[in-house]
Amino acid sequence: MARLVFYHHPQAENFSLKFSSASVTELRSQQEQSDESTKLIGYPFDTPVYVLYEGDSEIESAHDIDFDKEWLSERISDLPRAGQVVAFRLVELLEAAVEVREADEFRLYKEFEPLKIQQALDHVSWGAPLPNVAGEVMSNLILRHSLPNANHRTGIAMLQFCIESVELDFEMPRTHVDDDTWREWVDPYIVDSKRLITVRRNNLRFKQLEELDVDLVERKDGIQIRLAEFELDMHWRDALSEYARQHESHCTDFAQAVLKRAERDDLLDRQGPTKQEFITYLEDGLVERDFREMF
Repeated sequence: MARLVFYHHPQAENFSLKFSSASVTELRSQQEQSDESTKLIGYPFDTPVYVLYEGDSEIESAHDIDFDKEWLSERISDLPRAGQVVAFRLVELLEAAVEVREADEFRLYKEFEPLKIQQALDHVSWGAPLPNVAGEVMSNLILRHSLPNANHRTGIAMLQFCIESVELDFEMPRTHVDDDTWREWVDPYIVDSKRLITVRRNNLRFKQLEELDVDLVERKDGIQIRLAEFELDMHWRDALSEYARQHESHCTDFAQAVLKRAERDDLLDRQGPTKQEFITYLEDGLVERDFREMF
């Protein structure tokens, strides 16, 4: 039977794996050195494995946050105009996602970090072929993880807007979470994306688990990562670069799949937007858009 440990604590999803050991004494020592809230799990394998989890004790509900203009303007005032426009639309998308999923529990797992939005825009090959630009927009926004939740869903929306900015009559294939279409072709892309970004941030922690003969790591939503399928033995900086490259390629493949599924092969070789063209569309082309329809 595969030896499986959880990446997020099974009773507290805001706590994530930070350290593992075959020695409970070593784990206790790590716990004493931590400045964060911690939880421990001992996995009773034939050779036990002990895991330290760190996180915040409190998780806010998205419904308790008022995403008003004053709240947002205070957080984006130092950004260049492009970053402000994208941040504004991303928060609108987050609000729409929260409203659509009102019946469900919608949690905020981290702070809003608008500076990362500007960093994402700075790493896009503006003016390259459309699938590359759209894929890079999606990938970089997901990798920077600027929003407290819904980064994949809003990343897909931004990919759609990127395509629309050069082809106004583009009709996006359905990517709604609640239908069979999502499960058929969108969800596998999202699952693999989450695997890549989790390995990217944790290659050394996962290497430590692999050395303890752990086979699988399971993150929330039941997504399993088979450690043998990933190269873990590299410096963490190299892992950040390598898995960012793989994630960007993955999202570019998704952009191509979107265009093919929409039967718009004519757009596969179309030049993508410049940064200014994209920002202009976000600012002027979406004024009457009801973003709830996208979720």
